[in-house]
Amino acid sequence: MQIIKVFGKASQTARHFEVTASEEKENLLQWLRHKGVTMASSCDGKGVCRKCVIQQDLTTCEMTVRSFLDLFPDGIIFVDYL
Repeated sequence: MQIIKVFGKASQTARHFEVTASEEKENLLQWLRHKGVTMASSCDGKGVCRKCVIQQDLTTCEMTVRSFLDLFPDGIIFVDYL
């Protein structure tokens, strides 16, 4: 089991979430919202608005939890506006 840590740059807050094996295939945007993390997305995850950006250039709606963890094994997500 892995941990994803969400850091809000604006609020200077951090939240930690365990990722179960069954959650790894979920869309990252939807997974974060399900965990109670407010993520902007006026296109509701269709990859058009680019408001759900993390790490300055990745859109959460266009990746799975697993693909994020493959790119960032430390599991740290930085959200500018959070």
